[in-house]
Amino acid sequence: MSTVLFLAHEDDRDRGRANAGSLADHVAASGHEVVIAHPSDDLPDVGSLHSVIVLGSALAAYDESVSWSGAEVAYLRSALAADTPILGICFGGQQLSRVLGGTVGPAPAPEVGFVTVRSDRADLVDSGPWMQMHWDRFTTPPGATTVARNPAAAQAFVHGPHLGVQFHPEISPAVFDSWTADWSDAKAASLESDLGVDIAALRRQIVDTADENAARCGRLFDAFVGLREHV
Repeated sequence: MSTVLFLAHEDDRDRGRANAGSLADHVAASGHEVVIAHPSDDLPDVGSLHSVIVLGSALAAYDESVSWSGAEVAYLRSALAADTPILGICFGGQQLSRVLGGTVGPAPAPEVGFVTVRSDRADLVDSGPWMQMHWDRFTTPPGATTVARNPAAAQAFVHGPHLGVQFHPEISPAVFDSWTADWSDAKAASLESDLGVDIAALRRQIVDTADENAARCGRLFDAFVGLREHV
């Protein structure tokens, strides 16, 4: 059994597992061992891993004051050196961009909710609505290819066996509940008043589309695995 390491960014490791969502479920169902860890943990040797999946965070990838960010960047660089495939999701995609020489900064406007993405690689990333929850965006790093986009940001890039996405394929009702558990009343009010997000309606949409979202997430992971075959 090969091991897929998920790097989650919550101090509560149970929350980290919750935030891995349908992606961890699919990885396990595909026959891999799922390991959830924090960047500050004693992490496994990258050469022993099938792949590394870097999840989202409410923090900024360019915030050097984040205590564990340097350790995560160093670990990802070691994974690149070992040719261990990396899948970066939202914050994780931003971290992957950074270690490959790209940049991360504030987006012109946040993207919250299901937002349409246009894909050049339907075999890798479906076109259509993907769940978004970000205030920053990455640039496509040198040597990488943008494979999905929308007017707000590059939404996915490929660099050899590595894939960075700005959206959240792992979304599920449990993931959304884990996110909102951290939201202050002020943040929730700001999302609704400033961005026009109906939080209750968004959760209902996530519930109603849970099976479809999980299936698309599974297809994305399987396509990510297939990238290694074409390098």
